[in-house]
Amino acid sequence: MVTATLLRIGALARKTGKTVRALRYYEELGLLKPTSHTDGGFRLYDPEEVKRVELIERLQELGFSLDQIRQIVEVWRQ
Repeated sequence: MVTATLLRIGALARKTGKTVRALRYYEELGLLKPTSHTDGGFRLYDPEEVKRVELIERLQELGFSLDQIRQIVEVWRQ
């Protein structure tokens, strides 16, 4: 995968309207997974992760808890 197309966490935050802190929390919960890291340790995300963050937001709006969303994401990954 070409790293020029990957998004750093700050860019992902800007594209989704979420804070970097929220995205890190999503990662801790297993909702997001960086594609790779730079040599300096920056998280790099596939641009498709924008859609995943949007899905998380929509599910939250529908009343799902983050734990329930984590379970949905696990099934979706399979």
